[in-house]
Amino acid sequence: MFGFFKKYDAHLCSAVSGQILLNGKPLVGGKVERGLNYIDDKKREDHTLTDEQGCFTMPAVNVRSKAPGWAFAEQLTMQLIYIEHNNKPYVLWSACLSGTEPVPAYDKKLKTLQADLSNPEVAFTFINESNPNVPHCVRSVCRWNDDFEILHIVKD
Repeated sequence: MFGFFKKYDAHLCSAVSGQILLNGKPLVGGKVERGLNYIDDKKREDHTLTDEQGCFTMPAVNVRSKAPGWAFAEQLTMQLIYIEHNNKPYVLWSACLSGTEPVPAYDKKLKTLQADLSNPEVAFTFINESNPNVPHCVRSVCRWNDDFEILHIVKD
């Protein structure tokens, strides 16, 4: 009976860092926003500003929640990281994190968000180490040098 009220640790997002460019030049003072929707319907939001080099960082987000103890509930976190420039949103990361533990492949990508706002937003895949037959799929204007395969350009 008392297990119903127990709280568990749940990982919602890894630490994030990156650089925002506009036509190859650093975007200074841009507001990078992050929204995380977890199964318990509580939205977590935070933001940061880019520095003189267009760089930014955000800490990892972990919470205490009863949701991991719910029977038959799939543990999902909707992750959205974006920047708005000239009244237009640019998606830096839009993904669904399954489970309550960090995913190393997500950690790697989120530590190296390199975006030029002149890039089109794309849907891309990258290796899912826990299940190589089912790659991770994310949307972003960011690009990486490896472990990154563009599926298609996302239309507005």
